[in-house]
Amino acid sequence: MSFKTARARTACILSLSLLAACQMSNPQGSLAPGGPLVQSTTSSQAIPAAAAVLIRTVVDTYTFAADRQGMAGVIAAVDECYRSAVAPNKRPADVRTCLVLDMMAFRIDQQVSGGAPGNDRQLPYFQRAQAARRWERYAPLGNLPPGDEAASFMMNGSEVALIELNRRRAAPRVF
Repeated sequence: MSFKTARARTACILSLSLLAACQMSNPQGSLAPGGPLVQSTTSSQAIPAAAAVLIRTVVDTYTFAADRQGMAGVIAAVDECYRSAVAPNKRPADVRTCLVLDMMAFRIDQQVSGGAPGNDRQLPYFQRAQAARRWERYAPLGNLPPGDEAASFMMNGSEVALIELNRRRAAPRVF
């Protein structure tokens, strides 16, 4: 195993652990200590099932939208995610999924545009002021206090989602 692969696996395990810890520290969260675990595809360690579902949902949503309509489709998918997540009978975990999707798309747009996160070369939807307004509005609905805790949750979740997205892109295609 190469150093880069080992580092990516370690980052994935650490990020999933942090993601699970953020959800478990939240009394309204979807994870409970001792909840179901699934085997990680990148290591021999088990990850919380709810974290695996969140990451799979985020990557599937992003991939579907980006493949069909590029970043315009991704923006529409993020907006629709938020709209449906605040509908009656939805859970805070649904909003947290949207926050991770939003942060992952923000990071991808920032990487493509170059420069600092939220720079003026990013699409207007992902520029600092607009993104911050969305995150401050929706974080409390996901039972995450705006600020460091929400940012940490979103960064950790988007990191794991980006690792999974890159793993899928590198996998051989079967027709």
